Parts: sequence; C-alpha cells; structure tokens
Amino acid sequence: MLNHLNRRLIIRWLGVLCPTIFFLYLLIPFSSSIFKEEYSTAVKAEDGSLLHVFINDNEQWYFSPDTMLVPEKLKAAVIAFEDEDFYTHWGINVGAILRATWQNIKSGRVISGASTIPMQIARMSRPKKRTYLNKVYEILFAIKLNLHFSKQELLKMYLDHAPYGGNVIGYRTAAFKFYDKDADMLTWGQAATLAVLPNAPGIIYPSSTDQSLRNKRNRLLKKMFDKEYITEQNYNLALLEEVPDRFIPFQSHAPHLARQLKSDHPNKWILSTTIDAKIQKQCNQLATRYKQIYASYDVNNLSILVADTKTGAIKAYVGSPDFFDYQHNGQVDGVIAPRSSGSILKPFLYALSIDEGIILPQSYIRDLPTYFDGFSPRNANREYQGVVTAHESLVKSLNIPAVRLLNYYGVYQFYSFLKLAGVSTLFRSSDEYGLPIILGGAEVKMWDMVALYRGLANNGVFTENYILQGQQAEQSSAQLISNGSCSLTLDMLKDLKRPGSEYFWERFNSSRPIAWKTGTSFGHKDAWAVGLTPDYTIAVWCGNFNGDGNKNIGGAQTAGPILFDVLQALPYKSSEKWFEKNEMDYKPMRVCALSGFRATEACTEVDTLLVPEEMKPLRTCDYHLLKYFSEDKKYQCCSHCWDKVGSLRVATTNYPPDIAYYLRKKGKYIPPHVSHYPKCSAYSTEQSLKFIYPNLNAKLFLPRDFNGEMQSVVCKAAHSNQNVKIYWYLNEHYLGETNGDHKMAVCFNKGWNTITIIDEYGSKENQKVFTTLKN
Repeated sequence: MLNHLNRRLIIRWLGVLCPTIFFLYLLIPFSSSIFKEEYSTAVKAEDGSLLHVFINDNEQWYFSPDTMLVPEKLKAAVIAFEDEDFYTHWGINVGAILRATWQNIKSGRVISGASTIPMQIARMSRPKKRTYLNKVYEILFAIKLNLHFSKQELLKMYLDHAPYGGNVIGYRTAAFKFYDKDADMLTWGQAATLAVLPNAPGIIYPSSTDQSLRNKRNRLLKKMFDKEYITEQNYNLALLEEVPDRFIPFQSHAPHLARQLKSDHPNKWILSTTIDAKIQKQCNQLATRYKQIYASYDVNNLSILVADTKTGAIKAYVGSPDFFDYQHNGQVDGVIAPRSSGSILKPFLYALSIDEGIILPQSYIRDLPTYFDGFSPRNANREYQGVVTAHESLVKSLNIPAVRLLNYYGVYQFYSFLKLAGVSTLFRSSDEYGLPIILGGAEVKMWDMVALYRGLANNGVFTENYILQGQQAEQSSAQLISNGSCSLTLDMLKDLKRPGSEYFWERFNSSRPIAWKTGTSFGHKDAWAVGLTPDYTIAVWCGNFNGDGNKNIGGAQTAGPILFDVLQALPYKSSEKWFEKNEMDYKPMRVCALSGFRATEACTEVDTLLVPEEMKPLRTCDYHLLKYFSEDKKYQCCSHCWDKVGSLRVATTNYPPDIAYYLRKKGKYIPPHVSHYPKCSAYSTEQSLKFIYPNLNAKLFLPRDFNGEMQSVVCKAAHSNQNVKIYWYLNEHYLGETNGDHKMAVCFNKGWNTITIIDEYGSKENQKVFTTLKN
C-alpha cells in the first residue's frame, strides 16, 4: 500500500514538474548567440560598397548579420517556397509534421521533413544527425525561437545563415557571389533562385544538360504567379533570366588598407571606412597606368594617399599598384613604409623660421659653398647663386639655403617640432640626425606627411588622419605654427612650377591652385610629391621597395605627374579656390626692398609688407650699411683718418666678398670694393691679415689618396680681429669662409696655385704654392 502511494506521489510530481520545466525552457531567453560568430571580415567604403572581403577561418564566404530589412522580393520568394504559413504558425506546422510523419512511416524512410523556417534555424545553428529524437529537439527549439523573436527577425536570421552552395553562407553573400550586387537590387528571377538554393545548395554547379536549378526556380516562379505574388509580365521576364553557374570573385580595391585594418581590429566583422569608392578606383587606375609607364625605366613601385584637408578622413589609399606583384614586392604597403623624406620637410622649416623672425619670403638666404664639420651640402644643379630669397629657395628646393637656415634655426628645435606635429618615425636623437635631416636624412611615412601638410592648411594645428568612420581625432588646442606663417608658406608653395602641360595651368579656367612640394632622396631612391588644396591633401611616392635607385626617379618628373592627374580626378567639394586670409593675423612692417629684412636708415628702398602678427622681431638688414668715405670717395675712412681725407657718410649696398663673387659670375654688376685709407694708423693689411701655412712660394709634395688623387692640405691664416670673417679662394675659385679659427682644407691642383684670403673689410693676402705628387 505504501509503495503504491509513493508511486502515485512521484507520478503527480512528475506531472507538475515536467510541464514546468518545459515552460521554463521556453520562457528563459537564450543565453548566447544562436549562431557562432565566425564571419568574414568586410571592409567597406563610406557609401557602403565593398572594398575588400576576407574569407573566414572555415574557408567560407560568410557576411555577418546587419540591421537592413530583407528585400521584399526575396522575402516573398522564400516564404512561398519554404514556409507558406510562416506568419500564422507558432514555430512549427503541426499539420505538416503529422503529414510528413505518416509519409515517412508509410515509405519506411525519411522522404519529408516538414521543417518550418524556425525549425531550419534550429537545425542550422545546432547541426545534428537527422533522427526522430533530434527532430523533437528542433521542434522545441523552433517553438522557443518563435516566442523570443519576431517573424521579421526569424526570417532575417534564417537568410543570414542559410547555405547557398560551395562555401557561400548568407543571402547577402550569395547576392554578391552570384550576381555581384546588393540583395536589395535582386530581380524576381534572382530572388527566386536564392530562395530555392538553401533547400538543395549542391545544384549551383549544373552541367550544360543539368536543368535542375532552372527547373526548381521556374516551379517557384509559377507558384508565385499562381498565388499572385508577381504579375504576368514579371513572371515572363523572370523565366528568361539565366541562372548562375559560377562564383563571382570579390574585387579588392584596397588590399593593403584592408589587411592593416583586419590586423588592428581582429574581432570586428564590418569595418566601415571613410574611403570614397570612386576616388579609390580612379587612384587605382592611375597607379596601374603609371606602373606600366615607369616599368620601362626600372621604377616599379608607387603609392598614393588622399585625405580630406580639414578633417583628415582618408579618401583613397593605394599601398602599391599590384598587391600580387611578388617580383617587385607588391605586398609592401608604401603608405606606412618609412622612406627617406628628400626635401618635403623644407616648407615647415621655412614656416617656423618666419615665426622666429629669421626670414620672410622676400628675405635673402646665402647660397654658397658651405661646410659644417665634414658635411658639405650641394644643390641638385651643382650651382651657387650667391644669395637667393627664401621664396626662390623654397620654390627651387635649393639645398644649401635650407641647411644654412636650419643651422640658424636649430636642429633640436626643428626635430622637436616634427615630433610634436606627429612624425612617428624619428627614432634617433636630434644630434644623430643633424643638419642632413632637412635633405632626407630621416625616414618618414606617407601617412604622417599627409597629416603634416594638412597642418599647414589648418593654421598650424596638427591632427591625425583617420580611416574608420567615427574615429575623427579631437581638435588639438596646440598651435605649432602661426596662421600668418602658414598662409605665407602656402602662397610660396603655390608658385612651384608644374610638370608637363600643367606648366600653363593658370591659362585654363578649369584648373585650380595647389600648394605642393617635391622631394628626391639621396641616390635617387625615393621620389615624393605632396600637395594640398582647401578640399584635399594628396601624397605620391615613387621608387622601388627593394631600395634600388636610378636617375629616372625624381620628385618633379616621376611623382609630380601622378599628383596632378589625381588632382584633376578629384571633385570640387566647396566654392573655396584658395585658403582664406584673416587680416587680424597680420601687421605692417617696413622691409628693405633688396634684402627682405627689417629696414634700417641705410636702406635706400623700403616696402611696407604685411607680416604675421605673432612672429618675433625680424632681423635687420645687413646688406645696406652707413659707411664713411674720403672726400674724393677713393677710400673708406674712420675716426682715426677722416681728419686727413675728410668724411662723407654714405648709405651703401654691402655684399660680402663670397656673395659678390657668385653674383658677378651670374652677370650682376657689383661695384668694386673700396679699400680703407692705406695710411690710416689704426688699420694695416700687413698687420691684420696673414697666412700662417703654407709659406710664401712653398713647394708641397703630397701623398696620393686611395683613388690616386692628391690629398687636401689644411691651410691656416690669422687676423688681428678674432671676430672678423675671412673668405678663401683658390685660383679665383671661392672655397668658403672661416670665422675665429681660420683653417681651410684645400685641394690644390698639380703645379702652381694661387691661394687668396680676403677679410670682410676688403683686405687681401695672396700666397703662391707649388704642389706635386709624392713618388
């Protein structure tokens, strides 16, 4: 009796507990995602179009779910084919299940599954062997899905994860792989094809006589026509459409960028970028075209980067013309690969020097043979102008004036600016880089250079570029260059002569101004061209990733044409033709019309110019001096001798001997230097200026160098005034200047030589030297 009561109690409790557990199972939400997150990574342009798609770890093309609604045509086709009662049943179709069960029992094998869309979701998310027990599990899972998700969500979930043959998963993936279009652009025939494929994905590769896919699609179209889903016209047109018989490969428009983004964001399936798809394709085409042109000159690589000047959003990113060009290292990303800067850092030195009060665009800078502890820069044309304006020096990219300017401004100060402005590749100290940093002695990234040049356009405020939507950097409050100095520098860069037909750009109404700069590294290994307008900043690099250089690699002739072709391909975004100037950023200053420095009472012609409000006091002009002359103007005089010869106070143009030497060679008339009164007791050439070595009429026997040439001789001179400069000449060829310790390494010619020294007052000393090779 007791056992009987216990059994009844257990049965009663089971009768309560089992339904409770069942209903709790149905009511408790899903603790994790229905499907495993093992999707392909898709990199998209700003308009949503695909730039690159990566296959997932399972070697599948599998787009992650998005928030877009299922297209109406596909929705109608899927429901008509898979689950006509989808909107009315509660996860399972009881009538269909009973009918399928009877058919399977009657035939002795499984011939019908009666699966609804929720049941198919259950089977796809938890694949199991097809048994009656697993079918019960699918039924329970489908009921639970129906309780927790809306019908729209369930249909979207099914289509996002349905198999479409081969390694294609999801309706959006299938739309691209079979039709190369977004799913919302599908026709009725294409939608019907995608609707029938998950039911039998193996039929996507029919032979020429296999019509199974077409027949299956056509039967669905007939059903949709009979049920008035589609009109007769749409039905007939859909029947004429071909069915796909192959996969369409995904195009890759930015493989280097995509690889970098996937590496930086390994757990993101959709990477929405700021890339403009049209600009990207145009830059790709230009890169391919110029690669073909330059290949015959043994220039095999180039890179292009385009950014929005104001925001820093990247609009085009070309790491190399051909990612799969293994012969020429096509997988190297030239946008982020450090390369020698050449001359493209010069504009920033000039802008900083303006703020420091060292120069204005009109100011003179010496262009003379120059020596700095073993470093002797040379201009690309191997010529010397004597003196040039800062404007001319920057426009012509002269090396010697830039090095002299950097020496005056300070290497450490310039190095610190580059660091603060965002140059990320400076891994040595400023002393290790030294003065050559301005001529390409440091490696830079194209990415950093675009940000750097954008800073000139944004009034000296330097911000990072960005590539992913929503990543725009916060506006920095640190202004490293003044508004006025940036504007003056941009105006100088606008005057660079353009290559080819662009030389006459001002004659065409359709052309637009651009501030641009070229650069060529030592050994002709890197060619740069960087330009900016109010809308876009463009950078182009040409060369060889393996470091090979040749004379065909040059900024103006190699990178320049690509820059202007990119410029012409870019659309106008605003009505601004050039950068606006604010009068509040400038102040008037009286400037010498000759030298471009602050005018003194000795300056004969003076201009009033607008200079940056924030610049430090400009250097005064030292090319005009007030000097005293004798009454007949034959001699200069001083307080020690003007009582004998008289004194006339005259404003004179004063070119130092080294500058005068080269100006004369260029055809400029320089009046001869007027010597000091020779009988003046306070000044005597013999007392003030002397050779120490070599001696008069010396004969030198010089050893050969490794290349067979005579070695140089260190000559020495002395001056009574330690602060006076001495200018050195060999056989009337200018060698350089010394100050303080007067030593000069001289390479004598074989035979007789005349070495001459002249101080800044015009006193001169000659020495004849005979040299021959030592046996």
